[in-house]
Amino acid sequence: MSNNTTTETLDLRIRRTYKLLSDSLISLLTEKSFEDIRISDICDKAMIHRTTFYKHFEDKYQLLDFLLRQLIKDFEEKSMQYSDTEDSKKYYTNLFKLLLEHMCENKKMYCVGLLKNGSAMKTLQKIVLECVKAKLKNDEASGIKFIVPIDIIADFYSPALVYSAGEWLEEGMPISIDQMVEYCNTIVGALHISDRRK
Repeated sequence: MSNNTTTETLDLRIRRTYKLLSDSLISLLTEKSFEDIRISDICDKAMIHRTTFYKHFEDKYQLLDFLLRQLIKDFEEKSMQYSDTEDSKKYYTNLFKLLLEHMCENKKMYCVGLLKNGSAMKTLQKIVLECVKAKLKNDEASGIKFIVPIDIIADFYSPALVYSAGEWLEEGMPISIDQMVEYCNTIVGALHISDRRK
């Protein structure tokens, strides 16, 4: 067996182990609080020995951190689907809708980890910030003159979008995603931030 084949097999085993442990933790979170979940619970559900768990993770918090990073990476990849050539209002409302849908689909993970994890929340804000900034730069290159510097606009919008989505989730999603998006659309329209005249 070649070294490449051995490495690939090892990588597949590690990925499989990570997936089993991740799926196990996600499943357990539907049954009990994170604080009440023990390593043995995770291992039993994943049908993995405790020694295997400790080969990859120090504790359940490190596994949770791994899951959060995967969650954020997934959102980042999905956020790239929108073209920065889209109409500005549509771009921002689509980005906000994507964030709400992602939080809704991964509700338990966001509630347990992301909303209580400052560094993870900052990473999510940074992704949204980069999306907003890229859109603003594209608009500026296409001839739109902004009344306020792009960095300040991006710094204003990005935390607002992430914080609003986080509050909506923590409050139990009291209104629909479509209604939240409509509010976002209204706010973006009210805060007219550009002037096409040079």
